[in-house]
Amino acid sequence: MSSLWNAQVEEIGGATVVLRLTAIHPDAGEPPENAEFAARLLADGLDRAAGATERASALDSRADSGTAAEAVAEVSVAERSNLPFSEHAAKERIDAALRERGLDPADASAWDGAFQTEWRELWQDPSRTPQATLTVRLREADLLDGLATGDSWESAAYG
Repeated sequence: MSSLWNAQVEEIGGATVVLRLTAIHPDAGEPPENAEFAARLLADGLDRAAGATERASALDSRADSGTAAEAVAEVSVAERSNLPFSEHAAKERIDAALRERGLDPADASAWDGAFQTEWRELWQDPSRTPQATLTVRLREADLLDGLATGDSWESAAYG
């Protein structure tokens, strides 16, 4: 499965973690405001943290079994930018920019190369990518052991 999100820990304390989410794939959609998404996202982060694979596996299992709310007390999404993302509209803006530069879609080789370059640049530009802040409060603070401010990871979390 392709990664959909990049998550970065902005703040962590007690049983609460604040994550900055950046979409890295057009299929990411809106960040879900539910326990299953939060559990999958945190499981991916913990899976990369030293000594935290057991907690990661437990969170992931809860998400898959529909019992994530037993571990995740509260989830909120704020500071949304560039959401909702429309892949169609983004591609139309790139097409228009290429035409303004004098490129002709009939020249498939030049057009496709320029389009792919612009598409990659879109996903590397934080001012244009979909982003949001996700605040997750867990029922047990020790579930976050192994994560620290500044940690980041890619995730295919969905919810």
